[in-house]
Amino acid sequence: MVTGILEIELILPKRAVSIRAFSLIEILLVLALLAVLAGVVAGNLGAFIKGANFEPPERVLKKAVLDAVYFSSERKRSTYLSYFEENATFLVTDSMGVSLAEHGVYQKMDQSITKIEGNLPKVSFFGLGPLSGVDGDETEYDDDNLNLRRVHFHAGSSVPFRAQIDFRGKENELFFDPFSGYVLKTEQ
Repeated sequence: MVTGILEIELILPKRAVSIRAFSLIEILLVLALLAVLAGVVAGNLGAFIKGANFEPPERVLKKAVLDAVYFSSERKRSTYLSYFEENATFLVTDSMGVSLAEHGVYQKMDQSITKIEGNLPKVSFFGLGPLSGVDGDETEYDDDNLNLRRVHFHAGSSVPFRAQIDFRGKENELFFDPFSGYVLKTEQ
């Protein structure tokens, strides 16, 4: 019986099966790229390890200030924040000189750090003098009169102060709120 409809053969003819694989050149190229990447990573591994040894001094100072505020308000006694350049450490002490908290810029100090000029941050604390002048933004006192050896905290507050940090050729100035201990503004 012929219906006029073309019949489509549903059985596909068998083709030769071709197996596709990587050529030797492609494998060698991949191995060469992996070797180059391994060399780059291994070359920068020393920098990663050295970079993990220190924390930026600005961040360490912020933690130390918050600790000083906390200890003075918690203990209801005076605490003091000072900086020791010999070991790049911020120290929070009580009025008797007992250490309450110690915050180091470097996790591990060795001679390779101290030998290189500029590797130890220079930190200076300055009080903020009373403002006067036409616009109320000047003080009659200069930095020599406002230089602080240590910052005094009492009952959760401090004298208004700023910290000047010189580290690896970069100078940074942080102004701290006397009540919260947070940074008000940063000048670079």
